[in-house]
Amino acid sequence: MRGLLAVAALSGLLLAGCTSTDADPGVAEPGSPAGSSDVVSDEPTFTPPAGVTVTDVPDRPVGVAAVGSHAWAALPDSGSILTVHGHEVPVGSAPLRLVATPDGVWVSVIRDGTIVRIDPDTGQVDRTVHLKPAGSEPEGLAWDGTSLWVVDQAHDRVLRVDPASGDVVEDLRTGAGPRLVAIGDRGAWVANYVDASLTRLLLVHDCAAHLPECSDYEARTVPLDRRCLTPQGLAWVDHVVWVACTVQSRVIGVDEVTGKVVARFPLDHADAVVADGNDVYVVGQVGPTVSRIDTATRTIGDPLVIDDAGPTTENVAAAIVGDTLVVSHPEVRRLYSVPLGLLRR
Repeated sequence: MRGLLAVAALSGLLLAGCTSTDADPGVAEPGSPAGSSDVVSDEPTFTPPAGVTVTDVPDRPVGVAAVGSHAWAALPDSGSILTVHGHEVPVGSAPLRLVATPDGVWVSVIRDGTIVRIDPDTGQVDRTVHLKPAGSEPEGLAWDGTSLWVVDQAHDRVLRVDPASGDVVEDLRTGAGPRLVAIGDRGAWVANYVDASLTRLLLVHDCAAHLPECSDYEARTVPLDRRCLTPQGLAWVDHVVWVACTVQSRVIGVDEVTGKVVARFPLDHADAVVADGNDVYVVGQVGPTVSRIDTATRTIGDPLVIDDAGPTTENVAAAIVGDTLVVSHPEVRRLYSVPLGLLRR
């Protein structure tokens, strides 16, 4: 989670509280009654766009994920996962992210240094894995169809895990302060918040029948420098990695082969990034807002404002659930269900 976390003390994170306007060369910027103690505000109440459903939740939601036809959310303060019909599953101290796999729903629990698996049929924890060494801080999670990827921001690494057993299959180095991970066509990508870089985990071998020291994946770190000082959310589509740069209030597209920025768009406090086919949805913290990027034309639509909240000290998150984008905002303790049709106009 972060750069913007209430649990930032755990990881020494930087808070994203300012905006940079530096440019990338060669890339275009597209009243109370008398005697009453009650105060009645003259401020108008925000009305979400027609079609957007707002759900108040009991705690500050951070990570969200599609589990079947439902959205589940991580509640760090209560140490639980909010599942179907408001049921909460205790998982440990400060769960952040979650992802569904055929073997169950895995959760990163940062303060405990664990990843926890929930059986979605029973709603019970059926496996807890303590990451080694002590002091590990699991954050971002992703599922590639075979392996579970787990970012450990404390040790600048990403782990490839067998989702059935919870065993670590590979331990791969990243840049400094990794946060989130996304799946590409031949591996995974990690956003490194502290040193402003991306790490590509490229599949280079099949080690199933080889020696134990053989590595399936090769880690290559690409510096972003001033192009994106604070990479967080990211998604891969057709050889371009789309990255939210939160402090700089922008989203950029990075060519996976050349490492060059091929698109850049302003978006206030850009944070979560989700891909759905050729569409990429980027969520800005202020509002929050949602914008759709057409990756074929490399154009972005106007932001859809879904509330009037300010920036969060944690992170917003998003997930595609059927034909809906579900967005979390911790500060206002809400989940928003936004029909994708509203964003494709």
